Amino acid sequence: MAKKVIVVTGPIGSGKSTTTNYLNELGFETIDLDIVSNNILNSNESLSFLKSFFPSAVKNNVIDKEILASIVFQDKEKLIILENFLHPQVLTRLQKIITETTGVLFVEVSAPRNLQDDFDCIVVMASDQTRKNRLKKRGMEVHDIENRINSQKMKNGGYLLELFCIIKI
Repeated sequence: MAKKVIVVTGPIGSGKSTTTNYLNELGFETIDLDIVSNNILNSNESLSFLKSFFPSAVKNNVIDKEILASIVFQDKEKLIILENFLHPQVLTRLQKIITETTGVLFVEVSAPRNLQDDFDCIVVMASDQTRKNRLKKRGMEVHDIENRINSQKMKNGGYLLELFCIIKI
């Protein structure tokens, strides 16, 4: 079992992945719960759920994540439906990962969903303009960026890391 679990969270485009990649380079174990979540979404078990609640996001039995994202980030009720389906499964998989980990584990979390109550947290932040610029470089449209930023409200708790740059010496 992991000696310590630390959640790395923050709003979209803040630098969570950069932070966990750096920690991984330093030899720490890291996991990105977005990857865990995507694996669940891409499973056969999720297909019937998605067809029922998000039929326009499924084409030829394949999930169109861009369509799914545009649906849930424009409709809070749809986001809650998706979260209620995914989060219990993600937490079950996280518990398994924690059990299999022996050292310190850093967990990258985009939507912490009360994990900050159970684990120490590092909250990564960047200015809105920096975040928007990063997301544009990823190829995201301005309206999608605004929808995602507006849907993410940060809770209090944890340590704040304002990420300007990481310099390797």
